[in-house]
Amino acid sequence: MNLLAIETSVPHASLCLYTGGEIAFNASWQAERNHDAHLFPALQEAMNVLGNTPKLDFVIVGAGPGSYGGVRVALAAGVGIATVCGAKLVAVESWAQLAGAEACVVADARRGGWTVRFPDGRIDVLSPEEVAELPHPVYSTEPEGRFPLADKEALIPTAEGLVQTWLSMSPEEQSAAAAKPAEPIYVRPPHITVSTRKPWEV
Repeated sequence: MNLLAIETSVPHASLCLYTGGEIAFNASWQAERNHDAHLFPALQEAMNVLGNTPKLDFVIVGAGPGSYGGVRVALAAGVGIATVCGAKLVAVESWAQLAGAEACVVADARRGGWTVRFPDGRIDVLSPEEVAELPHPVYSTEPEGRFPLADKEALIPTAEGLVQTWLSMSPEEQSAAAAKPAEPIYVRPPHITVSTRKPWEV
């Protein structure tokens, strides 16, 4: 099975090519709002490693939770690569690789809330008071000191972790994931503001 994984839901992004039963290429970079500037050179290198007649089975994109814009960049790139290589594009939860069997994963959801992944895989936005009362160990993707209640801090999902998550899934789980639309994980509706001017007045 040949897999190309892209993880851009966090500023420390990565790309991984798995072929021939091993990791053939791995790249990572630091990006805030310019994932596309780093992603496409890494994609080109991965395609060079794959060879002149690229054959991929799956392109796996980290669906978040995390940067909506980052995930959208990866999905757009994934559509192109999957089309050219005849592969299936699949979105896989980025945090599945971080969670222990009995732990919650937590990150800042902005607007006074915290995104929480529960041990059963459910994802929700909780208040700080609710997070403080969680009955499970808490892991956080926030930098050290940003979430002092965490038992583990600064955890970063990676493209290689996406590959391992995919390989750990049963064939039935893989088929179910591949049958779903490849889209970001939305933890809540977007914050919409009303423009003070009409578009033609700007």
